Amino acid sequence: MPPISRRGRSWIPPGGGETVRAFAIFAALLGGLVWAAHAASFEDVRRLATQIERQRGTREAQRIAEAVASLGRGPTGIDFHRVQQNRALLISFLRERLRDRPDLRSVEIRDRFGLPVADVRSPTASERDSVALATLVVGGVPQGEVRVGVSADAIERDIESLRRSLRIKVASVAAVGVLLLILGLGYVLHLIRKNRVLELARLSTERAAYRGTVGSGLAHEIRNPLNSMNMNLQMLEEELQGVPGLEGGEHVEMLRSMQGEVKRIKNLIDNFLQYSRPATPHFEVKSLNDALTDTARFLQADFRQSGVDLTLDLEPLLPSVEFDDAQIRQALLNILGNARQVVPAGGEVKLVSRAGSGGEVIVEIADNGPGIATEVLDRIFEPFFSKRAGGTGLGLAIARQMVENHGGRIEVESVLGRGTTFRLRLPRRRAAAGPDRGRAAR
Repeated sequence: MPPISRRGRSWIPPGGGETVRAFAIFAALLGGLVWAAHAASFEDVRRLATQIERQRGTREAQRIAEAVASLGRGPTGIDFHRVQQNRALLISFLRERLRDRPDLRSVEIRDRFGLPVADVRSPTASERDSVALATLVVGGVPQGEVRVGVSADAIERDIESLRRSLRIKVASVAAVGVLLLILGLGYVLHLIRKNRVLELARLSTERAAYRGTVGSGLAHEIRNPLNSMNMNLQMLEEELQGVPGLEGGEHVEMLRSMQGEVKRIKNLIDNFLQYSRPATPHFEVKSLNDALTDTARFLQADFRQSGVDLTLDLEPLLPSVEFDDAQIRQALLNILGNARQVVPAGGEVKLVSRAGSGGEVIVEIADNGPGIATEVLDRIFEPFFSKRAGGTGLGLAIARQMVENHGGRIEVESVLGRGTTFRLRLPRRRAAAGPDRGRAAR
């Protein structure tokens, strides 16, 4: 069977789904807005460019019309005979205009009767050319007309050039605007998430304080009658011991059983108080190996009595660690105590220390006991959960709480029938505290 592993769970800030939905809605609205602005703006650009080109063609036709009127002006209007006499000069002028204006493809001049006077075309003239008209007017009387052909390709090139220029400018401004909006949205979401985290922390602190207050009051109310019961049971046992025929009898065994239950309830209350109102850790930079050695020495007699070997495998050059000696020892005592109770006689529990690859220090408690089933492994750190008769279900919860107080975490690996390994990962230095919560990590 493959090993069962329980790693430290990463905390995900609340509202992750809401953040994704907010970004999706924002992106959809922004995309629709950009598309609408693009469609409207570039359609207007096309129309505007077309109108500009038409105006340019119309102005050129009007200029040629003024030149023709000036060339053939007579007493009653335009004398087209005079224009014909100067036709070579007129043709030269028209060709010069076509040469100076590549977008102009043709110029046609007609008299008042619609008869052609001059017709000059460039080799690139086509049926697609746009035609601009200007009337030959003298003394307010129409005398003919000028037709100027403007290149449709030139119009499209100008439109495309204008469109590219505008597209670049719009894209640049839109990109800056989108970036600013995204940054603003991100900052707002960050504030919302931070506010939620602070609110959860506040609620957690309030719940812990309330739990501690209720626990303290309840423990006080229970301890007093328990102490009285224990004293009365001891007195009753002493009196029964002095009665002939009752020494060591069934009554005495019953009293001792009751005293054991009273003691168990007292231990449960003590553990509950330790979990509900944990003491504030006092950090010191010390040798973790020394704490492990002292803890193993303290438990050696209990392990020897249970027939279980407790061995140490400590890294000699283990770096110093900033930790609360009492809390770390308590966490080790809880885990080692559980191991001693489940490992059968002849088994082994190994206490190991080593440096981790991430700069942390690792402590492992490995046993070759029966292992832990998957459905149980997922719940072993829950308060008051225990599969062992007489267990309080608080030992591992307290151990995890104390390790997390140090900014560390507990991992568990277990294989049924082969044993369990608890792995404590502790940072060498605690995280920097706020100005009102103590000194920064060294």
